[in-house]
Amino acid sequence: MKLKILILCCALLTALFALAGCADRKNEPGTSTTTTYADMTGNGTYDADERGIVDDDKDSDNSIIENMPESTGTRSTSDAIGTEEPKDVTDSGIVTGTSDTTGAITSDEAAFASSYISTMSFSENSIGWGLGKERDSENRPLDAVNAEKKYADLGARFLTSGEKRICLTFDEGYENGYTASILDTLKEKGVKAVFFVTGDYCKSAPELVQRMIDEGHTVGNHTWSHPSLPHCTQKEVWADITKLHDYVKNEFGYEMTLFRFPMGEFSERTLDDVHQLGYTSLFWSFAYADWDPKATTDPAEALAKIEASTHSGIYLLHAVSKTNAELLGSLLDYWSENGYTVGAEI
Repeated sequence: MKLKILILCCALLTALFALAGCADRKNEPGTSTTTTYADMTGNGTYDADERGIVDDDKDSDNSIIENMPESTGTRSTSDAIGTEEPKDVTDSGIVTGTSDTTGAITSDEAAFASSYISTMSFSENSIGWGLGKERDSENRPLDAVNAEKKYADLGARFLTSGEKRICLTFDEGYENGYTASILDTLKEKGVKAVFFVTGDYCKSAPELVQRMIDEGHTVGNHTWSHPSLPHCTQKEVWADITKLHDYVKNEFGYEMTLFRFPMGEFSERTLDDVHQLGYTSLFWSFAYADWDPKATTDPAEALAKIEASTHSGIYLLHAVSKTNAELLGSLLDYWSENGYTVGAEI
């Protein structure tokens, strides 16, 4: 009997040592299973161990990324994956420990946090909007047709939705003396347009902004300081757009809903930012080099170019161009004679 008990104890001890050895091997290098998450900046990967803790393999101390790096425009991954204690996100885009002494998250912060997390899957790559020469059977640029499908869910528009409908838009970075003439022509022809303004424009030409509003045109947000948004942090993007939004609302009693990216430079991430702010991003399906006053174009030549490109789409003209001011009446007549409805609607 004693021999049997001794044999049983030895077998039990052997099994316990074997189990301990397996546990140790789980922590040896190369034996753990990791899940890799794409790095939003494209410069590396984030590895999550079996506990779900995300380490940045680019950091020498392997510390967990906790805050959105404001200098790079990238986002925090640890909060989005949900592996740490919940953190509050303020409506200015800063991740903090708590929003108040009770640790409660406000409704505004919760709404922003939802947006913050959803953008983690969007590319940060900067895209410069431009159009190729290929066109479909309706004379619409194929690039605009494809972009309309690709970015519709992010609130971006590149074409109009109706047949023979043209949305006429002007970018107003600064006043060059032609906007009043353009407004005169639009009033004479009974046509409404969209004017995208900046902070400088609103401060330097408030009487023209007020006239746009009074005469039934649509005023759109072109940012406060005209930066390249893909190169800004999320906090900077939200601040620049909302600064102009609030300024126009306070100074003119007008609330803007349409947005145009400065220089046509955007990313999927910034498209989502603009959409989350309640804006529709208006791009264009036609534009020509009219933004440089020194590079003058003959009005007849410019008119012929625009007429040849006529299609149901969004037209971008710059109000700093003397040529545009001179040809506008003839262009509106041409479109009307060919059965197009021209206005601010998309």
